[in-house]
Amino acid sequence: MHLRNPGQQDWDNSSREFLRLPIVGEYLATDWNSDWYRVELVVHCPFKAEYAAEVYAVKVDHLKEMEKAFKE
Repeated sequence: MHLRNPGQQDWDNSSREFLRLPIVGEYLATDWNSDWYRVELVVHCPFKAEYAAEVYAVKVDHLKEMEKAFKE
């Protein structure tokens, strides 16, 4: 998994296991009280590799995201 803050170019890379891979547009958190990240890109690895996919996500303000969701 590759995470970064908005406006930054450097990614924080780590290994994670998911029950299912997230899709573009979904939100994820790395712990029960962690920041929220919006999935921007998922690169599936349909070949023998250490990972099933690479997930790229950018940190978001969860309160703003909830406000946008509930305005609709």
